[in-house]
Amino acid sequence: MNTQLLDKWLNGTHTAEDLAALETYPEFAAYQKIDAYAQHIEIPAFNTEAGLKDVKEKLKVKTQKAPKVRTLPRILKVAAVLALLVASYVFINSLPTTVTTQLAETKTIALPDSSEVLLNATSELSYKENTWENSRDLNLSGEAYFKVAKGKTFTVHTPQGQVEVLGTQFNVLGNDKDFSITCFEGLVAVTYNNKTIELARGKSASLKNGNLQVTETFVNKPTWVGNESSYDDALITNVLQDFETTYQTTVTTKNIDVTLRYTGSYTHKDMEAALQTITIPLGLNYTIENETSIIISPKNTSE
Repeated sequence: MNTQLLDKWLNGTHTAEDLAALETYPEFAAYQKIDAYAQHIEIPAFNTEAGLKDVKEKLKVKTQKAPKVRTLPRILKVAAVLALLVASYVFINSLPTTVTTQLAETKTIALPDSSEVLLNATSELSYKENTWENSRDLNLSGEAYFKVAKGKTFTVHTPQGQVEVLGTQFNVLGNDKDFSITCFEGLVAVTYNNKTIELARGKSASLKNGNLQVTETFVNKPTWVGNESSYDDALITNVLQDFETTYQTTVTTKNIDVTLRYTGSYTHKDMEAALQTITIPLGLNYTIENETSIIISPKNTSE
């Protein structure tokens, strides 16, 4: 079939000659039937203005609902931020306050109840300041002198044992090797290996041979508070180790009796004077090779 003639017929621009030519094609009769049926189909009238108004109303509804859909995620984001802030606040408040001292350094700490702690060199003290009223616990590694506010109580925990305070002044030395407590005023309860003893004013307790031994003390405050170190029947090796820490030096011993025990004090301000107060009572000699090397040996022993 000639498609050009068919296009003219569909567009209504054909001539009688064109129609006569199309009728020579057998399939043209089918096109004529389709055209006849199409003429009888009624297309409903469409109100363009009303349709446009309906579309606008639908668009308006969608525009109004859109913010509601976006509101929920925003609320969730705000809630998440608030939850994070609360969690951070709780975490920060749960962290302990920790104070440390270096070699030859002491620090004074004011506790939340106005009690005072003087922390000795190479020591560490920690406590929870924000929950102090509910949990009056301190952790000590090293040595500290406590002046407890009247009527206040708290507990000092050390690697060896703990000390419970009932309004007093006392000194605690607690680390992996030593555990000693001296009460200068009031009363303290000392617990070691699940056994508790009470120390009144003028009493000291120290760990010897696995047990706490109680002795008398005749001073009104620790000697180290006045830049001194004090010992009561301490092994000479322990005294010299402390001396090394205090003066940041190295002490070498030659042929001395390591079971010697020392009772006394030495100053933190004069190294040679300190060496004299340690060695002379024990019949020892010292040689200062330089500021970082000292040799301790028995007197009258050739090197």
